[in-house]
Amino acid sequence: MGTATGLAEVVLSNEHLRVVLLPELGGRVWEITHLASGRQLLWHHPDLPPAPVALGAVYDDSFIGGWDELFPNDEPETLAGTAFPDHGEAWSVPWRWTVLEAGAAVRLELVAPLSGSRLVRTFRLAPGSAALDLEVELTNGTGRELPMLHKQHLAADLRPGSRIDLPAARVEIGGFGTPRAGGYDDVFDWPLLDTADGPADFAATPPDGTAELLFADRLDAGWVACTGPDGVGIGLCYDTDAYPACWIFASWAGWQDLRVAVLEPCTGVGLSVAAGVAAGRHRVLAPGETFRARLSAVAYAGLAEVRGISGHGSACRVEGVAR
Repeated sequence: MGTATGLAEVVLSNEHLRVVLLPELGGRVWEITHLASGRQLLWHHPDLPPAPVALGAVYDDSFIGGWDELFPNDEPETLAGTAFPDHGEAWSVPWRWTVLEAGAAVRLELVAPLSGSRLVRTFRLAPGSAALDLEVELTNGTGRELPMLHKQHLAADLRPGSRIDLPAARVEIGGFGTPRAGGYDDVFDWPLLDTADGPADFAATPPDGTAELLFADRLDAGWVACTGPDGVGIGLCYDTDAYPACWIFASWAGWQDLRVAVLEPCTGVGLSVAAGVAAGRHRVLAPGETFRARLSAVAYAGLAEVRGISGHGSACRVEGVAR
């Protein structure tokens, strides 16, 4: 463990990746460095260093980047009789950690302060693998039915000429920001939205002043990737039974003058969990029910476009168009 950030750090590493986790700050992954290219692939806020955050803080005011997880809500909302703060109760609080294998595996655990739910994140980095494997376990501790979302929230380094790739999907434009084309609630087939001026390509780097929130569902497969103009990128591979949707937020100086893409596999669609449950777009956990998921974050190089990601850990494979 190091303390370069002023917080406890847990480091996993092999010949391909160096991973830094900050258990005391929402159990987040702070760095994923692709050693062959020297690229650190997670976006960091240029002006906000890692620092302790109080439960109930406004997420956008504390958005430092990295990869965290959101539960049980996005926008502030009362669920199962409890008022949950902005982006939920897990991202801001310290998690306990246990090193399972030095440099290779760590388990993070949290008894959530408001719902009493138990959350476990187990990270593993196998020898010879360019993929960080994550196993998620979440048990409803409210004693009541809990309407909820569980969402991965990985901030990727977005550069001029970057692209975001998804499998075939239906995409809905969410009600936030200024999208590059179309309007709130418009629906299109990824990645092209027809406009009077021709098709808008949502896989390409957004134009200046853009801030867009997209909800993708009806996915052909469970993966999403962000590739830089140098062909180096990061992708997530996940089980669509656990995460049937993927949200994407992209800002190109359209939100807080920041340039960032956030890759967000999610259990459902829509900012409001309560409204989503009523519409059949978010899920409900029974008392004591456990949600489980497995996913991998994989680094790669030499690609102009990603066409598929499959497998987990050392078996994770990225397919695409060579640069």
